[in-house]
Amino acid sequence: MDTHLMIGVAVMFGLIGIAASRDLLRRLREQQPQLAPVKVERSQARKSRSGR
Repeated sequence: MDTHLMIGVAVMFGLIGIAASRDLLRRLREQQPQLAPVKVERSQARKSRSGR
């Protein structure tokens, strides 16, 4: 085979792989549960430290 043809085929497979992986990662990200922020009360921690 011609070297230029082999390089072209490799580039095309690489582009197809990149497109497929981006699509797969986008679908997996949509399925992940969203994280909720956790509220921390700092006033209790300050009172326990000052009581030492």
